[in-house]
Amino acid sequence: MLGYGIGYIGQGNTYNFMAAYFVVFLTNCVGLSSAMAGSITSIALLVEVVTGMVVGNLSDNCTLAMGKRRPFVLAASVTMPIIMVLIMRTIHGSTAVRFAYYLVLSIAFRLSFSTFEIPNNAFGAEIAVGYDERTRLRTMSRVFSIIGNTLGYVMPLWILELFPKDQEAGWQTIGVIIAIVAFGSWFSSFKLTKKRAVIGTKGAGRRNVARDIFVNYWQLSKLRSMRLLIVYKAAFACAFALFNIGTIYYLRYSLGLGNRYSSYMYVLSIIIFIIMTPIANKMALSLGKANQQMITMAISAVIGFGVFLLAPRSVIGAALYVGGFSVMQTSFWQLSSSIFYDVVEVDQFANNKRREGDIMSLVSVLGTLVTAVIVQFFGVFLDASGFDAQLTMQPDSVVHFLNVAYILMPSVCFAIGFAALKAFPINKKTFDSLLRALERRKAGKDYTEYIRDIEKMI
Repeated sequence: MLGYGIGYIGQGNTYNFMAAYFVVFLTNCVGLSSAMAGSITSIALLVEVVTGMVVGNLSDNCTLAMGKRRPFVLAASVTMPIIMVLIMRTIHGSTAVRFAYYLVLSIAFRLSFSTFEIPNNAFGAEIAVGYDERTRLRTMSRVFSIIGNTLGYVMPLWILELFPKDQEAGWQTIGVIIAIVAFGSWFSSFKLTKKRAVIGTKGAGRRNVARDIFVNYWQLSKLRSMRLLIVYKAAFACAFALFNIGTIYYLRYSLGLGNRYSSYMYVLSIIIFIIMTPIANKMALSLGKANQQMITMAISAVIGFGVFLLAPRSVIGAALYVGGFSVMQTSFWQLSSSIFYDVVEVDQFANNKRREGDIMSLVSVLGTLVTAVIVQFFGVFLDASGFDAQLTMQPDSVVHFLNVAYILMPSVCFAIGFAALKAFPINKKTFDSLLRALERRKAGKDYTEYIRDIEKMI
């Protein structure tokens, strides 16, 4: 489990840095408009949608001797460092040249990241098979992810403070650090998980990969458990995309905070991540994973609505909101994958297949699609509100847009996610019934006593 968890340092490091700072880098350092920066990110995310669909299916059917998932981790560990160094270079030239350069590298980043993320997530369902064991695995992974989050969120602002008159050098330094951490984390995970590798079995061969993927997605989406999780994932993805892309803009232009003081908000998030991780683990083990997520979504939504109505331009209000969001954020990344893992056995019962890769790619593709749409619309509406990167003080229309996009909309998303989890049928009792039914069916024995619980999931 330790070797698996180490990989999440690089995951948290790369993902959160790009989500929080890449658009800011493009607008404030490269000099592209918000709409163009949003388009670069959105197009790359749409490419990742296709990559995610393919890579999950390929990892399910991989038969290499090093395992079904580990070859993809190795590939990502080699490509990501090169991409990070290149993408954080500030190039000069026409708008078209700059747009093309960062678009190509942004696509490369998404290809490399999904090559790690989806197979590695699916790997977790093979390493841990029990309901609580999966919770513990994801908790350990979250501990390492918090280290990555710290580097991805806090470190960039500190580095930029060291280069007050040379932003280009500051961003390039950040890119090198992110690259080194990603390689060390992912390559170490590849080496340390050798004994955990599951070797795929050779099948009869498939004639149409695209058809196979869409058939699998369709079958999975017909499961009631999966449909509810799709709503849950989409709600969080929308909220998280708005939070990530909006944080720096909100802190800088709604509250007037500089890099140093903005970094304190990220430090607050990290502190909450650390405090909340063991609490979330204990809650999940005692109340169930879905119930824990439902509670934290409700808390975050209530805090968000309160801050938006009462103190949207207050530093104290912002701290409360960031704190409440961080409670939900860390709980989601800690437990959501283990919730998705449990659908593997539902699929196995309903369709006689185990499709860890397709399940994780489906939810990843969904999150990526939602993020692509959000990032694009954020850039368009930010420009439409009158945003000008050259202005220290933005018009009231920009401030109002940032308050709505950053605080109100994520809170609405959490309320929707809460409703989906309220109806979610998998808990420790029903999952135990599912495992017993699978065992009895395999042995040719009667399992009708478990059907009532299983029907709720299917």
